[in-house]
Amino acid sequence: MTMIALTREITQKKRFLLAFLVSVALHGLLFGGSYLLSRTGILQQTAEEIYSMSDVVEDLVPAEPLQPAPAGRTATHRIAANVSFLLISPAEAKELSGNTQRISRAIRDEKLKQQRRAIPVVKNPAVKPKLTQYSPVPYPAAAGGTSGTVTVCILVGYDGRPEYASIAGSSGSRFLDAAAVEHCITWRFTPARDGKGRFVRCLVYIPVNVKQ
Repeated sequence: MTMIALTREITQKKRFLLAFLVSVALHGLLFGGSYLLSRTGILQQTAEEIYSMSDVVEDLVPAEPLQPAPAGRTATHRIAANVSFLLISPAEAKELSGNTQRISRAIRDEKLKQQRRAIPVVKNPAVKPKLTQYSPVPYPAAAGGTSGTVTVCILVGYDGRPEYASIAGSSGSRFLDAAAVEHCITWRFTPARDGKGRFVRCLVYIPVNVKQ
């Protein structure tokens, strides 16, 4: 082999070696970049996984028409949420809090009323209610100096509190009658009991003198 031919062969081998090294370097860069992206999680999260991590809110609407998934694959649909924020002032927040408390009290009072209604009204209880807290009926100025006796019918609840009062016998003056009924509802009684010792509701009739 001549010197020229040997030199050409060595040069050609160097070219092949250089091309091989460049190819290995390029593949290394591509592989390293893919590995880095996979480690950061960018390529690991599919669209389905990203949507599944979204918060569930009201008024969800499809962002695009739903399309059936191909056989053997799971359909993934993007959902857009219509969310609106309402900013209120401290005064409005305080008013809302007050309204909530009033509603809670109304619900509690209604529940107590329902519990009272569930207790039977006994005509002749074994233990009759007794008046424990009372005061004279304030004389109404509109009565014009007249006096009289009003027979008031009071439904005494199981807790001794009057549930309502009405006129069983009039005094002849609507002013005296109204004053007696309005005032007697504030009186307090001992609860009535039936033969088994249970608290019951009971009607009582009380003559009330209204005078100046």
